[in-house]
Amino acid sequence: MKTVLLILGILLLIAFPAKAQWIPYSTGVGFSLFSVDFYDDDLLTYNDQLGLAVGEGGTVLRTTDAGEEWTLVYQNLNIWLNDVKWATPTVAYAAGMGGVIVKTVDAGITWTVLRPFDTPMHTFRGIGIAGWNTPDHVFFVGYAGTFFETTNGGASFIERTDIPYTMHSIDFAHNFTTNGRGIITGTGGLAWNTTSGGALWVQRNTNRYDYLNDVIFVNDDEALVCGNNGTVLNSTNWGRTWTVIPQFTTQHLRSIDFNFSGVNKVVTVCGDNGTVYTSTNSGSAWTWNNASPVGEIRHFYGVCLNGPQRGTIVGQIGTGVGNAGMMYNTFNNGAVGITGTGTSVPKQFSLNQNFPNPFNPVTKISFSISKAGPVMLTVFDMTGREVAVLQRSCRIGK
Repeated sequence: MKTVLLILGILLLIAFPAKAQWIPYSTGVGFSLFSVDFYDDDLLTYNDQLGLAVGEGGTVLRTTDAGEEWTLVYQNLNIWLNDVKWATPTVAYAAGMGGVIVKTVDAGITWTVLRPFDTPMHTFRGIGIAGWNTPDHVFFVGYAGTFFETTNGGASFIERTDIPYTMHSIDFAHNFTTNGRGIITGTGGLAWNTTSGGALWVQRNTNRYDYLNDVIFVNDDEALVCGNNGTVLNSTNWGRTWTVIPQFTTQHLRSIDFNFSGVNKVVTVCGDNGTVYTSTNSGSAWTWNNASPVGEIRHFYGVCLNGPQRGTIVGQIGTGVGNAGMMYNTFNNGAVGITGTGTSVPKQFSLNQNFPNPFNPVTKISFSISKAGPVMLTVFDMTGREVAVLQRSCRIGK
């Protein structure tokens, strides 16, 4: 049987880190990045080419090719932008320090200030779009009870006072317009949920006392949260009760996202000191595989999986050449794809040259085996050092 092994993000014939699953990208912008979002990043119908990343210096970066290349489209050097969210294919919001809110209506090309800087006490940390493709109803949460709502696309804002605590993140169920479900997470393990379209928020017990930094709805019932000290929580009843996932790291986890891969869900979290973990089993057994970029010690602040096999992570400013904001991309979620290309049985084993070589980001290696059985494919650098095991104990053939 002849088999083709598809490899992403590895340059053969030169030295490269083991488990090379996330590819660094130099933004060329001398600021940390705090959040990244792709339009339609977590539903079954994808438009995963269009992305935005925001950070210090009012920085907004834009991509139209799923993260291959990014362009600086906006800056306000006097503020930080802490979060960005798409509402429709053309409308997106970003918000941050001092209560600043900016909006685009042309898919991220130009930006308008909806709410200028007023006071450091009004610093936003999370944005929630209230319903799919509904650009007018948006919630903004943040420091020390900062809570604003607009129902007219930012023409005016209502200041809410019903949650007097720091809130880090907010998300709504996919069918929010019919079920009214939403979740807010914040400081000291605090979480709230709503089933009334955001009119009333109820505080819930999470059994944790760590900062809860990010929340996402997986579907209308299930939600995931990540937080400090390796905290990951799961709810199957839209945030009413929470289960603590067994700890797999002690690092602070800053951001979490998911995407579908067939019937399963790929879930990735990122955090301090270059921490990245990915689960590929929908969270049922939570077998996490360490996919951290090797040697990275800077902090990751935001992750978005913009398709079943693609994702982008952003984070802390670098201290090396260029001193630029940090970004890593993956184009296969660190996985290696295997495709059978023939049915005839070869007489002996053969391993062919990969093509193309060099490559970015994909190459193929063809190999043949004379009978079905476990296969392990190991890559060595030019000095003979083992740098990656691309396929281990996978039974090829019938």
